[in-house]
Amino acid sequence: MTEILYKNKVVGMLIRTIKSGSLPVTDGRHPLQVVTLKHPKGKYLIAHTHKPMVRTTRRMQECLVVRKGRIKLDLYGPDNKLFKKIILKAGDAYLSLNGGIGIHVLKNAELMEFKNGPFLEDKVII
Repeated sequence: MTEILYKNKVVGMLIRTIKSGSLPVTDGRHPLQVVTLKHPKGKYLIAHTHKPMVRTTRRMQECLVVRKGRIKLDLYGPDNKLFKKIILKAGDAYLSLNGGIGIHVLKNAELMEFKNGPFLEDKVII
């Protein structure tokens, strides 16, 4: 996992490799929780559910996972200024914590996007 910094603040995380075990990627206080899981054949992860609880978030976070293809992300800081461009390929993921993104499809792509909800029409074009 590589932290993406803007003005000494973590605004995103690039995930290219996964270490063994069940490991949290995000700080427990972030609205979107990301955990990587890498285990050998035969491992059993205990069945579980989660208690219904009220969870309040004040900012959107999203995680893009590239299943196929290749994309370029334009990364924007919390002040909406473009500060970096990165390339993602199949198997890579990017977690946007604080800021914005623009997506260029470089090779036919399949992406999955995960974000905290519920869905609200709140998109602000940069």
